[in-house]
Amino acid sequence: MQIQLGYLPDRDKMVFFASKSKLKSMEIGGGQSRTYLWAFGAVLGVYVLGAFLDVMDVDAAQYALMSKEMIESGSYLQVMERGKDYLDKPPLLFWFTALAFNIFGIFNFSYRIFPIISTVLGAYATYRLGKLYYDSRVGKLAALTLVSSQAYFLINHDVRTDTMLTNAIIWAIWQLAEFNQTKKLKYLLGAFVGIGLAMLAKGPIGLMVPVLAFATDFVMKRQWTAFFRWQWLLGLGIVLLILAPMLYGLYYQFDNQPDKLMFGNKNNSGIYFYFWKQSFGRLTGENDFVRGTGAVDRDYFFFVHSFAWSYLPWALLFFWALGQDTLQLFRKGFKINDQEEALTWGGVVLPLIALSFSQFKLPHYIYVIFPLATLITAKLLTKLIYQSDQIRSFKVGNGFLAFTVGVLVILAHLLAWYCFAPSQWTDYLIVSLSELFFVGTIYYIFFSKNRFQKLILPPLLAILGVNLLLNGHIYPQLFGYQAGSVVARYARAEVKVNPARFYVILKNNDDGIYVHSLDFYSQKTLAGEIKDEKELLDIAKSGKCWLYADSQGLKAVENLNQNTKILKKAFRFHISQLNITFLNPNTRASELKDMYLLEFSLKN
Repeated sequence: MQIQLGYLPDRDKMVFFASKSKLKSMEIGGGQSRTYLWAFGAVLGVYVLGAFLDVMDVDAAQYALMSKEMIESGSYLQVMERGKDYLDKPPLLFWFTALAFNIFGIFNFSYRIFPIISTVLGAYATYRLGKLYYDSRVGKLAALTLVSSQAYFLINHDVRTDTMLTNAIIWAIWQLAEFNQTKKLKYLLGAFVGIGLAMLAKGPIGLMVPVLAFATDFVMKRQWTAFFRWQWLLGLGIVLLILAPMLYGLYYQFDNQPDKLMFGNKNNSGIYFYFWKQSFGRLTGENDFVRGTGAVDRDYFFFVHSFAWSYLPWALLFFWALGQDTLQLFRKGFKINDQEEALTWGGVVLPLIALSFSQFKLPHYIYVIFPLATLITAKLLTKLIYQSDQIRSFKVGNGFLAFTVGVLVILAHLLAWYCFAPSQWTDYLIVSLSELFFVGTIYYIFFSKNRFQKLILPPLLAILGVNLLLNGHIYPQLFGYQAGSVVARYARAEVKVNPARFYVILKNNDDGIYVHSLDFYSQKTLAGEIKDEKELLDIAKSGKCWLYADSQGLKAVENLNQNTKILKKAFRFHISQLNITFLNPNTRASELKDMYLLEFSLKN
C-alpha cells in the first residue's frame, strides 16, 4: 500500500488507516496530544534558556550592535555600523531588535525575543501546511521535527537573519497553498506579506524559494495557466509596498550619493546591490565580499553534509524520504494529479542545487529549505507509525534513529565530562537534567512497544538533552573564550572605562580582533582603532586611555616606554568554529590567543 505524495480527498480517513482493529493491534498508543504539548513546551524551554546566553561573534554580535546604534542615532532607514555606512543585509532583524531593545532594554534575551516568536509562527505554518495537504498527524510531526532539529536550536540563540527568513518563507508558502485551494484574497495578502518580510530579512531568496516550490508544483500538474494569474501582480505590489521603506533608505544612502566610497568603489547602487549583487552575485562572483576575499568554494556537496549535521536527529530519515519521493516522481514521469503536491520536493531540491553553485557558502544558507524538508520527513514518519504493513520499513527507520541517538548521547557525554567537565553546582544540575533525557531515550528504545513512542521519543529526548547541555553548560563555558565580551564587561563593571577613551590596537592589519561583542557589551561604541604608535601618543596627550590589544599590540605599546598597565587578560577563540584541538582540554591552549585590557598614559 502506497502513501500518496499529496493530500487525500477525505483527510479524516487516510488510506493507510486500514481498520480500527489493526490500529489497536499495532499499539499506536494514546495520549499523543499530551506528548506533543510537553514536547513543544520542552523545546521552547531550551530555546528560552539559550536566549540568555551572550550574543556570539561575528554575525549575531554585529547585528545586535547595529540595532543598538539604530536606537542611539535614530537612523532606521539608513543603516550604519560603528558610524559608517553599511551595505550588506536588509534591515528586518535590526528593526525588530531595535524595537525589542526599546521595549525591554538592551539585554541578551531582548535580541532573541522576536526571532523566537517568528519560530513559533513558522512551526504553526508548517503544521497547517502539512494538515492542508495530508493530515493533522503529518502537520504535527512536521512542526515537531522542525523545531527539534539542531539547526533550529542553534538559530534561536545564535540569531542571524536566517531565523526570520526561514519562518517568513514557510508562512508565505502555507498562505499561498491556502490561496490555491480557496482563491480567498486574505490568503494572497498573507502570502505576499510573508514574502515581503522574507525579502526584508535576507533579500531575493525570500521570493525565490516560494517561486521554485510552486513553479515545480504547477509544472508537474501541467497547470500552465497558474503562472499567469492576475493576482500575482497584486502580490508583487504588496511586496514592493513592504520593501518601500528599505528601498527609500538604500536610494537616499547610496544611489543618491554616487561619490560615496564603498568596497573601494564609487557609484554604488544600494537598490542594485539588494536585488542582485548581494545574493545572485555570490553565484556569479560579482559580490564584493567574494571578490575581495577570493573565497571561492567549489565543494558542490557542501550543503549536503551541512544538512546532515544541522537536521539531526532526523537527517537520515530525511534522505531516505527524499529518495522515495524522487523515485516515485520519476516513475510517474514527473507528472502528478491535482490531489497531489510537489512543492515540498521542488522547494527543497531546486534551492539546494542553486545554493550548491554559489561561490561562497556557509552552513546556515541551507536553513531556508528546512520547513519543507521536515514535511517530507513527516510523511515518511507518519507512514512508518500508522501504516500496518510497514513493519520492515519501521524497523529500518527505527534503526536509523537509534544509531543517531547513540552517536548524540556519546558525543554529549564527551562534551559534558571530558571537554568541559562540570566545576560548580549549576553545571552538575544541568548535566544531571540532561542525563534524565538520555535515560528516557534508552527506556523508549528498549522497552516501548508503541510505534509512536519508540520512533519519535528517543531522538526527541536525545536532542533535547544535547541542547539543554549546550545552552545550560557548554556555551556558558565557551563564552569565557569570547574575549570581546569578557573584556568589555570587565572594563564596564570593574574599571568604569569611558568608551570615548577606549581604543583597539591593530597591528599587522589584524581587523579580526576588533570584534563586535567588544562594542555591544560596552556602554557605547568604542572610540575606534589605532594602527600606529604615533596616533596613540597623540591621543594620550589629552589624558589616560584604555586599549584592547593582542600580544603584538601589547609589545608595541610597552616599547613606547610610557605608563602601561595590564588590567585584564582574556583568551580569544572563534567559538562558532569549534575544532578537535580546541575541544581537547589537553591541546586547547594552542588554539587560544591572548588578549589584554590595557591602561595607558604618558609619563610626566
